[in-house]
Amino acid sequence: MQEQLDSNTHDYEALGDEISLLDIVKPLWQSRWLIIFVTLSVVACGLAGSLYFKSYKSDGFLQFGGAIPAVSGKDKDKDKVHGPGISLSDYKSISAFFSSSDRFDDFVQEKQLRSNVGVDNLYKVFQSPSGITKLIQPVYPFTKLDARELMEQPNDNSNNAIGLSISYSNQSPETAQQMVGLLGRYVMDSIIYKIYSNDLQFKHSEMLVKMDKLNNDIIANKELLDKYRRTNADLKKIVARYPASSRQASTQVFSVTDDSARYLAPITLLAANEVQASAANESIRQDERDLRKSALLQEYYDAAKVLLDKTKSGETLLRGLQSVKTNVFKGKNLDDDLIKEVYNKISIDNQQAIDLYLDKCHFIAGPTLPIYSTPSKRAVLLVSLVLGLFLSVLLVFSRNWLRDNWLRVTD
Repeated sequence: MQEQLDSNTHDYEALGDEISLLDIVKPLWQSRWLIIFVTLSVVACGLAGSLYFKSYKSDGFLQFGGAIPAVSGKDKDKDKVHGPGISLSDYKSISAFFSSSDRFDDFVQEKQLRSNVGVDNLYKVFQSPSGITKLIQPVYPFTKLDARELMEQPNDNSNNAIGLSISYSNQSPETAQQMVGLLGRYVMDSIIYKIYSNDLQFKHSEMLVKMDKLNNDIIANKELLDKYRRTNADLKKIVARYPASSRQASTQVFSVTDDSARYLAPITLLAANEVQASAANESIRQDERDLRKSALLQEYYDAAKVLLDKTKSGETLLRGLQSVKTNVFKGKNLDDDLIKEVYNKISIDNQQAIDLYLDKCHFIAGPTLPIYSTPSKRAVLLVSLVLGLFLSVLLVFSRNWLRDNWLRVTD
């Protein structure tokens, strides 16, 4: 048995000694034309595939030009607290909205973009598992790496989403560029629509509640005013019956004990009552003024809500509010200070919103027009060449091994 093992070991060593570099190179040289043919075929297939499946990637950076939602009027100081951009919680809600394929379909139909080149491919992206989120990424002022390096951790307000990084790939560089621009318009349109659809509906309901509350306040103050008038009439009668009371010290203190009761002089009570009546009358006047303003705003929000029901485009809605304002105040006396005040407030709010959403929120980089496709032809050529050589060499040795083993079997 030992002799047989030694014999086998000797045979393997002899076989190993017989294998040389020439034994490897010789069959490769003999099959050089096959190797060249296979390698060139793989290279040709790789180049053809890269040409057929080539894509150009366009990138763009859309910057938010201020705090979103817009901060106006007396709330301007909140802009400093809120910071520019969209808060993390708001962005999650907005992102879920514009990532919906139904929302994209509404936008395409509203803007009549269905026949545009590349829109069909965007529909497929929206319906894919990862959706549009792989193309649209929020940009924050602080990354996780920045947070680790900073001495003080950023708070939620200082790390809002300040913009969006948008990318898209297509076989046509022009189409890729156009689709990045389209996605930027679509996202801003969705942001505007979501904010204003919520805001208008909220203000529409809020104004109804406010008007009811003002009416109740007016009723309550009128009841107080009637009470003060009755008290005033009674006090005048008392003063007339007791003229000497008007000469009592006006600083007399009101107090009530178990043994006695002391009151202010009737003339003092009369003066205090008239002051209270004047304050109630002023509250009524102020509430009636606020009620008129609320009625005008309610009329405006009613018309704005009608416009909201007719359109699915945020930009169309925002620009249409100018016409809504014009129609609501048509025929009204703008020389009236109250009417002019409400008109100016609506005009300022609308103009500030247009400046923010349509002017300040824009691409500050891109959309780029890509020049080189991905992957590059040089990379495809190199990979195809290496792969072709490997496959051709493998084919040569596999053919020789099969031939040798087939001969042994036949022998």
